[in-house]
Parts: sequence; structure tokens; C-alpha cells
Amino acid sequence: MSEEVLLDWKESHADVYFKFKQDLEEQLLKPYHQNILDLGDGNAEPLQSVIVNLAAVSSKEGFDIDKLYAKAVESGDASVYCLCCYLLFDNGEGRLADAIADKVEKPDAQEIFEAIQDYKRFYKQNRKQEVAEITTDELNILTLRRWHYGHPEEYKEFTNTFQKAYDGDMTFIQTNFFFLMEMFSTKGVKGMMKIVVSLFPGNKHYQQSLMERDENPLKGRLSEMLDSSLNNEAIRERLLHKNPYLFSLYYWIIFDNGFLHAADLISQTFLKPESPYWEKLIGRRCVEALIGASIDKARYSKSQWKEVTQKLKKGGTKQVIDAALIEVQGRRGRKSTYVLLEEMLPLEDATTLIGEIQKVLSEWKQVDDADIILPYIFAALVKGGLTNGDYNYRTFHAAMREKFPDYHISKGFNWAEAVYNAIVSEDNSGNLDVSDAQIRRGRKYATGIKLRLLSAINPNIN
Repeated sequence: MSEEVLLDWKESHADVYFKFKQDLEEQLLKPYHQNILDLGDGNAEPLQSVIVNLAAVSSKEGFDIDKLYAKAVESGDASVYCLCCYLLFDNGEGRLADAIADKVEKPDAQEIFEAIQDYKRFYKQNRKQEVAEITTDELNILTLRRWHYGHPEEYKEFTNTFQKAYDGDMTFIQTNFFFLMEMFSTKGVKGMMKIVVSLFPGNKHYQQSLMERDENPLKGRLSEMLDSSLNNEAIRERLLHKNPYLFSLYYWIIFDNGFLHAADLISQTFLKPESPYWEKLIGRRCVEALIGASIDKARYSKSQWKEVTQKLKKGGTKQVIDAALIEVQGRRGRKSTYVLLEEMLPLEDATTLIGEIQKVLSEWKQVDDADIILPYIFAALVKGGLTNGDYNYRTFHAAMREKFPDYHISKGFNWAEAVYNAIVSEDNSGNLDVSDAQIRRGRKYATGIKLRLLSAINPNIN
């Protein structure tokens, strides 16, 4: 590297270098949280450039200025030339170190710095748990049950982490905060800070939230997340990476009333009588968001939330829930039934029955690609007493699609449902969709399949 050539460049581009240095040092004087917000908004170009370029030439020994200079010559980038001049002629390395040290000494800086480091560690660990394979099957909500069915210990670890939060362990809260950053696409800490700041009056982010359709930004973003993640045709990047924590989180929300548990945790952490005002404000807005998003997008019902309030004594949480339920008055939650085929069958015979069902399905598909065999199979299971509960045909049809994707079972089930109802019904006088001949044929097949299934689990049956 030629210092003389670099000095000549600095002198011939004095105005460019002056602005670079002025903007950079002005940015360095700002507190950490403002740096984060500015970086996210694109308002800290010199600092962004410095971070990117220094990261490329840094090592345990320090910064490789020769490597940085080579990059400047190769790219002709003025910002890289400016950084070389700043480090070499203006004690830039020392100034940067002093600015960082000064920030670390401020009361709130260490917490912010540690939060950023925690997020970096979380991001790396989270990626290690994921694999690259992406399949369309996993977008179905039933995939959550399939995952839970095969990973009970990992789900138990998730729920244990949640329970520890009541004792002050912040792992659950911190991990989900980081996941929300990812799912909300907030570009990291600064985006989440914007959302949190928008809950408090007296700043531009709060003013912007008042102009939006939903004045609670948390509710809007949470609803968007659920709408995209639970929609079979939408978001694929996160859930389909087979991330165990994320699978547990969604299973908890959908099948284990996770939002109700989360509201209870918030009431005992943020909404205690002795909690400071800012904690109570965040707690209230979080509970409001949980209620609104759960009823709008996650199929919770108002009655479920009312049961929560009945367990609470008079206090802040009860008032928040009651008020939020008024806001969603007239909307009704709907809990659909999502059950795996294994879960519909007796535990001790499930593997054998599924093996035999697959044989029946395979044999049928070789001669007839239609799905009419499905109502015959379900009628056989019901008439043979081979289910462990009362299920409707729609639930069975969905379970078969999830279990046997290679057989290309159609999404439509209206006709098959009508056939099933006709087969198991004692009175066919009101059935206008299925002919008597089709009913007789269906009952004949269902009886044959029933005997085959019963023989599979008990070879000695007569």
C-alpha cells in the first residue's frame, strides 16, 4: 500500500472525505438504540459502510488496512478510500474504539449490547437446528400434529421452558421475542424496538400507529403472522425448515391453547399491582393483541377467553380481557378438528390397521384412480368399532390426505361424504345424492374391508 498515493487521493477528494468523516462521527455520538433505528431506516450510510467494510478485513489481530486498500483500488469505491484515510491518517481505529467504549459505559448500553449479542447467538443456533429440505406437505396444519406425534420429548421441553417463566426464567420470553423479529420481518432488534416504542405516546412511531387501521401494532403484526403461517399456500421459509422450537410453538398455539397460557403468564409478570406503568402498558397491549389475533386468525372462541376471566380475581388483567372481548363482539371463533390417522385408531392396533388400509388403498388405485374407496374404508372402520372416538368424514378425509400424499387424494370430499353417510345410515329416504345401487355397492365393499381389517388385528376371527 502506498501512503503517498492514498494521501494524494485524500487531498484531491477533500470534500468527499470531509463529509464522510463528519457524518460518521456524528453517527458515533448517538446512543446505541438510535444507531439501531437509523441503520434499519437507511439513515446511517457511513456507519453501515464502515461496519460492512471492517467486517471484511477484520481478524483477531485487528484490521488489515492493506487488504482494505486493495479493495478500494479494485472497486474504486470512494467510501472504502475514505475509510482507509480515516484509519491511517486520523487515528480512526482509536476513535472507533473510544466511541464504543463510551457507549458501553452508559447505563442502558450494556443491556442493549447484550440483547444484540443474544440475538446473534440465537440466530446461529436456530439455523443449525434447521435443514434445507422444503416440502409442500408441511404447510398443512396436520403436519404440526404429525411432528408432535413423533417428537413428544421436544414438545415437553418446550412446555417446561414455558413453566419456568413463572419462576423468573426469561428463556421462553426472550426466545419468542427473537422469533417474533423473524416472523414479523422487522429486520432485527430495531424493528421490534419500533413496535414497542409505538405503544407509548409522544413519538413519531406512536403517531404513525394512530393512522393505521388497527391502533395496536402488535395485534396487526400478530394477525399477519398467523394469517400467513397457518395458510396452506403462504409462508414457507420458517415452518418448513423443520425447526423444532417453531413446530412446538405453533402446536402450542393451535392445539394447546397457547395464547390463553401466554395471557396468564403476562398477567403474572407485566400486570402485577406493583408493576411500573410502562410494564403494565406493554402487558395490556400484548393481551389485547393475543385476544384479537387468536379470534380473528387462530380459531379461538370468545367463550375460551371468558373462561380465563372467570378464573381471575378482579384486577387489571380481567379488565383488559373484558374490554378486548367487547372490541371483537360479534365475531365467533371456530375450532376445527385436526386429527392424525394414527390418533383416530386404537393405539395398540394403529400400526397394523394403517398398514392394511394402505394395502387396500394401493390395490384400489391400481384399477380405479377415484377416491370412492375412502368412504368405504371409513365406514368399515366405524362399523367394525375400530375408531377410538366419534369423527366425521371430513376429519377422516383430511387425515388420509396427510398420511398418504403419494396417492394424490383429492381435496374435495362432498361426494365421498354423501356416500359414507348413506352407507352407515339406516334410513336412505332423504338421500338424494346417492342411488340405491351405489349404496348397496358401498355397503358390500365396506363389509368386505371391515372383515379384512378385523382379520389383520386378529387372525383367528371367524
